[in-house]
Amino acid sequence: MKPVEHTSTMPAWLDNSGPETDIVVSTRVRLARNLEGRQFPQKASLPERKGIFEYITSQLKAIKEYDAFTVVNFKEITNVKQRLFVERRLASPDLLSVEGDRGVIAGDRNRIAIMINEEDHLRLQCLNSGYRPEEIWRVVDTMDTRIGEHIRFAFDKQRGFLTSCPTNSGTGMRVSFLMHLPGLVLTKAIDQVLQGAEQLGITTRGFFGEHSDVVGSFFQLSNYATLGVQEEEFLENTTGAVQKIITHERAARKTVFEQARAEISDKIMRSLGILRHAVMLEINEFINLASALRLGIHYDVVPSLSIQQINYLMLTVLPAHLQEKLGRQLEDREMKIERASIVKTFLNGN
Repeated sequence: MKPVEHTSTMPAWLDNSGPETDIVVSTRVRLARNLEGRQFPQKASLPERKGIFEYITSQLKAIKEYDAFTVVNFKEITNVKQRLFVERRLASPDLLSVEGDRGVIAGDRNRIAIMINEEDHLRLQCLNSGYRPEEIWRVVDTMDTRIGEHIRFAFDKQRGFLTSCPTNSGTGMRVSFLMHLPGLVLTKAIDQVLQGAEQLGITTRGFFGEHSDVVGSFFQLSNYATLGVQEEEFLENTTGAVQKIITHERAARKTVFEQARAEISDKIMRSLGILRHAVMLEINEFINLASALRLGIHYDVVPSLSIQQINYLMLTVLPAHLQEKLGRQLEDREMKIERASIVKTFLNGN
């Protein structure tokens, strides 16, 4: 496996390819797995965690498909570099606070990643742009099978795959969608739609994942049950609910632009004006303004920009990426100034 290296290449989940990308930014399927006969990470000692990390990486190295992947031990890199992986959605924020050997194995433009020694010994995921749950599930299912040929997973005939948190037991499967829903927000229908989704087994989180607030009309939706049925049924139930939300969002956008095109266009152009001239930008403010631009691009209000360009900016000005780009740590005030400068320079060049 290759040593860790930072790359400026955009991750696949932000390249705006795939179906329904105006609404579904990305799709992720994740499986939680643990080693048979080993303590869960929270209960394991530091030497045990080290042994688990080394065992998993050595076993994966023996699998042809993953030998060329990048292996990263968070114990050996700075906090800023750790946060790069969180911002690229390859690692969870919880992995930052864990002690000892833990990290990520990633490859294929960050489309495939394996997190080691967070809440569970392994978290297998595939993350890609647009709405493509069946395609991504096939990738993860194949990955699970191949790794399972080399590593014995903790499994019980009645309870399924054993996980540190009981809510992940059974299949250990999470199907998640990062969705942009400004139409439902503007028409004030979002609460009703999300309540309906919750009744179908869907939980909602913010742009930055668990424990984060919703900003910029971005919502992360995923199944919250993993026990009781097969993976394909969870996939079908979750995607059915998400397809209904896509339909509601399209209808809401149509209503907004039919009834208030001037007002919405004004909001979009004011957002562009702020981004082109601001001297300081807080990250949540930027995401809110970028959300308006995404809607404007979709309706050709700002034809000089593309979704790919907005995605590039959204990643570049996140705190860790901004500090990595500038090559130094930044205080909060300086970060706001540098973020505004980068955004202004980029947008004024278009």
